[in-house]
Parts: sequence; structure tokens; C-alpha cells
Amino acid sequence: MRRLITYALTIGMLLLPGAGYAQDGLSEDERLEIQTRLNQFLDNLGPVYEACKARLPLNNDVQLTEGYLKTLERRVKNLGQSLNSLGVRWNNYFPAHQKEISQDEGLMDGAQSFELLRQEASDSLDVRKRMVQALRDFSEAKAYMESLDTVYNTMGKKAFELSLTSKTAPLLEKQKMKEQLLFATVQEKFDKAREAEALHVVSAQRMEALEDIYAALKNKSDTIQAMAYKPLIQRIKDYLLGLAAVAVLLMFINMVRTKIKAAKDAKENMKKYKDALHLNGQDEFPTI
Repeated sequence: MRRLITYALTIGMLLLPGAGYAQDGLSEDERLEIQTRLNQFLDNLGPVYEACKARLPLNNDVQLTEGYLKTLERRVKNLGQSLNSLGVRWNNYFPAHQKEISQDEGLMDGAQSFELLRQEASDSLDVRKRMVQALRDFSEAKAYMESLDTVYNTMGKKAFELSLTSKTAPLLEKQKMKEQLLFATVQEKFDKAREAEALHVVSAQRMEALEDIYAALKNKSDTIQAMAYKPLIQRIKDYLLGLAAVAVLLMFINMVRTKIKAAKDAKENMKKYKDALHLNGQDEFPTI
């Protein structure tokens, strides 16, 4: 707001009668008429400029409902229409009076300042359009990925069944290709949703929740892609190796727990021994 007021004051001074240097061919009446039109353009631009520079009413505590998103989209759309309408009128007016405006320094400065303010408003509006679109992409990605939980469970079950016999191995490969295409869409939507984080339109908590959903789907995708037909004997071996690995891990955990408990017990016994010495009037360990 302060920047716009400064511009307006500067432009107002430049467009005061007598501030420019009238040249041959540009009468004072013509100059005053153009000055009035430039002031009208600036007056019309002012509210649009302020609205484009204002922060969007984003609230991370509000659910990303369709109504909420449409309200934000309608806001930036209306601002864009207002700015475009003003731009069309300016683009019709300025070329028709460019020769006259170029003959007066004050009018030229006023026209250049209008162009600068309009460009600033346009740049700010573009950023806000990106922010609203990023919020829309985030919402759609979350809804889409949440809807795939049952789909992936079904696909995983079917892929496992197809991996049981060699006859269904070709069907398993088709199932895996189908899943690859599905996850490619998941990846695309997730990447687009990350734009919301870069533009700071969603909180870290919301982004983490989406990342958790993505990670769960990625894990299911990797599981399906790793499936392949194996003879029964190989499956039994893999199962036994898995049990052995779990057993070794449990043994290691138990060993660590035993060592930690032994260390705690030793520390506690040492404390008790020190307390006993203190009660007997001894502050030091007995020496030999």
C-alpha cells in the first residue's frame, strides 16, 4: 500500500498542470484531457493493484473442500478479468495518443508509471494463480491416492495368486505392467502436489500426511513388482530363510537387552555398596 501511495503521489505531481514541458503541436487543453484520462487509468488500477498484491486468505486449519478451493479460484479469476479489462482499454488508448504523450515529459512519466504498476500487479497475480493451482493439485493428489488403498490391496492379492504357478506367469507380467502405469500416475500427482510445499500454501503436517500415503503406496508397488513365479521348493527355502533371519534378529535383540540389564544391575549393585560404606562411616573403598 505504501509503495502504491508513493507512486500515486509522484505521478500526481508529474501530472499537475505546468509540470510537463508542452511542445509545439500539443495545446494545454489537449494536455489536460490526456492528463485526466491517465489519472482515470491510475484510479482504476489502484484497487486492482492492491488486491493483486494482498495475501491470499489461506488457512491450514480449513479442510480443502471443493467450495473452499472454488472460492480461491474465483478470487484470482475475477482479479485477472479486472486487470485484463483495464489492459484492453489501455492498449486501445495509449497507441492512439502515444505521439501526444511523447511530447510531454510529465505525461510520459505518468504513462510509464502506469505500465510499471500494471506489470507488478500482473506478476503478483501470476504468483497467486500458481499458489491456488498448487493447492488444487495437492487436494486432488491426496484424494486420488487415498482412493487407491483398496485397489492396491486387490492388485497385490491377485499378483500373488498369479505368481503361484508357471502357467499364470504371463498374466502376472501383465498385472505388473498395469500396476506400473497406475503408479506412474501416482508419482505424477505427488510431484505436482510438492509444488504446494515449495510455495508454502500447505503446512508441514499436511505434507507429511501426504508423504505417508505415498510411501505406503510405493511399498505396495515395490512388493507387486518384486513378485515372480518360484517353484514350491524355492518358496519353502525362502520362507525358512526368512524365519532364520527373524530368529537371528530376535537373538541379537535379546543379547543386547541382556547386556543392558547386566550393566544396569552392576551399576545398581555398585550404588548399594557405596551406600553401605557410607553407613559404616567409610567414604572410600577399602585399600589393600
